[in-house]
Parts: sequence; C-alpha cells; structure tokens
Amino acid sequence: MKEKSYTCIICREFCKFYKEEGKEEIHCAGYELLRKNLTPDELRLLSFYIPRIQFSEHLSDALSEFVCSKCDFQMDGCDFRDGVAEPPCGGYIMISRLLKLFKDM
Repeated sequence: MKEKSYTCIICREFCKFYKEEGKEEIHCAGYELLRKNLTPDELRLLSFYIPRIQFSEHLSDALSEFVCSKCDFQMDGCDFRDGVAEPPCGGYIMISRLLKLFKDM
C-alpha cells in the first residue's frame, strides 16, 4: 500500500507517470525497495542530492534484475524496460541516481 510520505518524495518528485488524483494500490518495485530500506526523513534528505533533470541513463541489467523483475507493473509490460519509451518510473530513477551518487563519492 502506498504511504503519503513516500509517495510525495518518490512519485511526485521523480515519476512522470504520477497523477495526484491517482489512488492506485500498486506501486513500482523501486518504491517498495526504497520504502523498506529508508525512512521518509532519510529519503527526503537523500533526494536533495539527486538532480531533477531529464533521465538519460540507460537500463542497467543488474538494476533491472534487482528492481524491475519484482515490479507490479510488469504484468502489463514496461515501456522503459522493453525499450519502447522513456523515462522509467520514479523508483528506478531514484535508485539509479542514488547508486551513481554513492559511486562517485
């Protein structure tokens, strides 16, 4: 189930597909991974260091396997993962940019 504090940070800030009026009960696997491993305060703090520029990274096979393979949205297919459209979901963007941030430190 979505939690408002996480939805505000992950979905509203980073996801092109987020709709304010949306009341979907499912969410991307990146959302779930971030929710299970970071508190809202930790996530909010880290989000200040993530650029909010257009997504330009390519699909990482390792990240795709780790995150996307468990995603609720896979049942209908994922345009980003299938190479049809960009950008990916907000959870994928946040995780990929956090990994890059820590790698560059």
